[in-house]
Amino acid sequence: MTAALTPPSRMTAPPPHMNGEGYKRRRRPDRFLPYLLLSPALVLLAGMIYPFGLGLYYSFTSYWLQYPNRFRFVWLDNYINLVEEPLFARALEFTLGFTVAAVAIQVGLGLAVALFLHARIPGRGAIRALMLMPLMMPPVITALMWKIMMASTTAGILNYLLSFVGVDPVNWFGSTQGAVVSVMIIDTWGNLPFVALILLGGLQALPTEPYEAAKVDGAGPITTLRYVTLPLLSPFIVLVVLFRAMDSLRIFDVIYATTLGGPNDATTNLHIMAYQYSFQWFQMGKGMAQAIVLLLLVVVVSYLLMRLWNKAAESTV
Repeated sequence: MTAALTPPSRMTAPPPHMNGEGYKRRRRPDRFLPYLLLSPALVLLAGMIYPFGLGLYYSFTSYWLQYPNRFRFVWLDNYINLVEEPLFARALEFTLGFTVAAVAIQVGLGLAVALFLHARIPGRGAIRALMLMPLMMPPVITALMWKIMMASTTAGILNYLLSFVGVDPVNWFGSTQGAVVSVMIIDTWGNLPFVALILLGGLQALPTEPYEAAKVDGAGPITTLRYVTLPLLSPFIVLVVLFRAMDSLRIFDVIYATTLGGPNDATTNLHIMAYQYSFQWFQMGKGMAQAIVLLLLVVVVSYLLMRLWNKAAESTV
């Protein structure tokens, strides 16, 4: 006896796992998982947007710290006055000049150190460990340590050591040129290990086939470095230049702990100038305008270097 067929109108609905409703019901909470994972970063970003917006708002006002309730909108006057401010021109010149010199010196020395550590030399593991010491020290502590060593022409240990090789005492922080050189030395000592380690990691990640081909062709070390190593290492070099340029444009702690922008404003950059206007002369409106200009400068330089990094990365693929 055959079983009677159930009419279509009386058929039982398919189980949830057959029609996809249960799948959608189970997957619906997962839609919020990416937002949940991103929430700490979004909260941090919101916390950064508020002070930036407040600083941008104050840059269009005549806000003074001494009179917080008495200020008015001056719109672009703070920015226009920067062009007429002689100190701003000197600070901008020092900021750009220091950035170019610091990046060139640190990348050049970092590349030399990376090539040295990449070679098969005895004790290179211990040397790499010792190189990390400047990175473990806060920049302010590093600056104060060097300030003590460069204390004066008679009491500083650095001048004492230079006297053994016949070098006359240097007035490190008392002259304009000495102060600029001193800040450069301190910044280079603190950041050279970072540059060297990034470039060393890049050297160790390079393929071996181009070097084998260059060896077969009879290329020497200089030729191999110029036509093989540097082109392959260019993305890492541009990346290091990007990081160091951003840090050098907004350097503050080393200058503040050693020279405070002196002598005669020789080491005053845009960051120090913004601090002076905001917290020493209490002109928060003008100080925020200078900080916004510095931010725009960092963004523009970073954007140009990022484009250069993308081109360098594409050329090595």
